[in-house]
Amino acid sequence: MKVFVTVGTMMPFDRLIKAMDAWALRHPDENVLAQTGEGSWVPTHMPYREMFSPDEFRRHCSNCNVIVSHVGMGTVIMAADLQRPLVAVPRRQHLNEANSDHQVATAAWLRDRPGVSIIDSELDLEGAIERMAATRGAATFGSESQSRLCARIAQFLWAAVDQ
Repeated sequence: MKVFVTVGTMMPFDRLIKAMDAWALRHPDENVLAQTGEGSWVPTHMPYREMFSPDEFRRHCSNCNVIVSHVGMGTVIMAADLQRPLVAVPRRQHLNEANSDHQVATAAWLRDRPGVSIIDSELDLEGAIERMAATRGAATFGSESQSRLCARIAQFLWAAVDQ
């Protein structure tokens, strides 16, 4: 299985990188690659880079079985576009991972959508990755549900802008 981990480009998300580094230690036969951003945690059990170019990022997303990420809309849209299963952990303001709890709100909105597994704690990564890998990506976002999801995401974003 290939797992691509991404934390976006805005702020460090060491909690997720640390949890995925521990996951990689427990799963030495799995192929894990991380985009770590500018965090302070340095992975020792999975290869990583701080940033990938947009083309490299898309290629890594396209070539993986599961994307593990923060609840960033760019990654959600990329996963939908590429029909890749997504395990997403919202950043938390009280842990200094974000300037607000907007990812918690977005996670609540995305919860139970096809192809997305929202987990509330990094402790839930194990089961979520296994469940999402079992979808193999092919049936994650059917074209109809993908179009509806992307339309709803756009609607959600425009509503937030209008507030």
